[in-house]
Amino acid sequence: MINKLNELDLDIKRCEIVLKENNYLDIVIAIEEIHDKYKNTIDSISNISRDVVWNYSKKDIENIQNYLKDYKDELILKEKQKNIYDKFIDLKEYIEDKDILEKQKLVEVINLIENINNDDLNLDEKWDKLKVYLELIKNQGREIGTQLLEIIVLMAK
Repeated sequence: MINKLNELDLDIKRCEIVLKENNYLDIVIAIEEIHDKYKNTIDSISNISRDVVWNYSKKDIENIQNYLKDYKDELILKEKQKNIYDKFIDLKEYIEDKDILEKQKLVEVINLIENINNDDLNLDEKWDKLKVYLELIKNQGREIGTQLLEIIVLMAK
């Protein structure tokens, strides 16, 4: 994942440089190379017309740069959601393996937190809903409390 993000950063930087230099041949070469590299990964890049390369413009490389940035943001969001999901599973498994009073109530609260994560809310709205559960964290043991806090922090970023 990190390699893919680094590669995207390099390609985004390349677009910036090509745009600054404003050399038409470099723009065409960059468009062709980036198109070939990401045509099977980023739909919007594969939609760029490749009929005649001399019809390319600065706007095409600007669009590609934006597509790369959007793709990078999408990858980061997917990785973040995967990490949160994994942490929910780990916490639920930990609770199931331990002898904890009010185990069912704790699992229900974790499910409520998970539902907040799955809701289509902006970060401020999520934070407002998650703050309620900070009180619960301080009443938990270290292991459960830190895992819950870690999940809440990930969700709020």
